[in-house]
Amino acid sequence: NGLVDMAVGPFWITGQRLKMTTFTVPLLYDKTVLVIPKPGQKSNLAYETKKVLEPFTYGLWGVVIAVTVAAALLSVWFSDREMVAKSKRAWKKRKAAYLRLILDAILEKGMFLFSAGIEQGTGASLPH
Repeated sequence: NGLVDMAVGPFWITGQRLKMTTFTVPLLYDKTVLVIPKPGQKSNLAYETKKVLEPFTYGLWGVVIAVTVAAALLSVWFSDREMVAKSKRAWKKRKAAYLRLILDAILEKGMFLFSAGIEQGTGASLPH
């Protein structure tokens, strides 16, 4: 019927909520303050991109990108090294194959990193 006897949670008694229901005297006051920037101050692409990059310094972003590229290079180096070495193709063709493998590995590792580790496999799916 919509009646609640008691509720425990991180909410505040506001004027709008007082209009909808009655509250008892709180047993404990929390001095939590929510601070947000004024909405609509800036909305250009440079500002929005900067907000995405703000969690880390530019130096740390450089380290993250360097580790991603290093992981991609090492995965290519160790995965098909013997097979490509045995190949009788010309060096130019092997070089092009390595470059494609490296680019693919960088994209794969970058997608994994920036998707927060969500499995990208064909058999993986989110719960319905």
